[in-house]
Amino acid sequence: EEMTAISGTESILQIASGAFDNKLLRWHYRSEHENLIRFSNEKFYDDQLIVCISPFANGDELGINSNFINNGKYKKGLNRIEGLAVVNKIEDHFKKHPNLSLGVATFNKEQCDFISELLEKRCKESSYLEKLYKDFLDSEEPFFVKNLENVQGDERDVIFISTVYGPDPDTDKVFQRFGPIAGESGWRRLNVIFTRAKK
Repeated sequence: EEMTAISGTESILQIASGAFDNKLLRWHYRSEHENLIRFSNEKFYDDQLIVCISPFANGDELGINSNFINNGKYKKGLNRIEGLAVVNKIEDHFKKHPNLSLGVATFNKEQCDFISELLEKRCKESSYLEKLYKDFLDSEEPFFVKNLENVQGDERDVIFISTVYGPDPDTDKVFQRFGPIAGESGWRRLNVIFTRAKK
């Protein structure tokens, strides 16, 4: 087969970067709290991004919140306990924050599908939740559940990240197998998934 200019490249951006000068767009407007972009700014942009400093510390309204899931186990691409906790948080968000758009990003497709199925099942059991779910789907920024390969370009007020990985149920060890993020371009995927939230 004939070789082309795009052989061995992973994106149009990578192709174009060989033909054009690179310029860093330094002003970052998406994140309404500097902690949402701090990691990426430090690790991927050499602290070159200019971000708006929030007058508020991390809290329920802005910034990063971490939720450790006790007894989460990882097997065959799934962390069922974490998936259930994410669905509980989704339901809670639908009820308490109807004006804030929501997206869920997972580190793999299996967890993405599991969360989607679990949420659909719960909606079938509750007409009230089903209505809230449909309202979020029909909003200006519709609710989504996507894996990290498919979340590029999306942004929402709030993003839940399901990291999925955890101890193996048989050995209780966390094996160093992290799928696509362990690859050569894994840092790009992490950068994308960590920078989807506005609030």
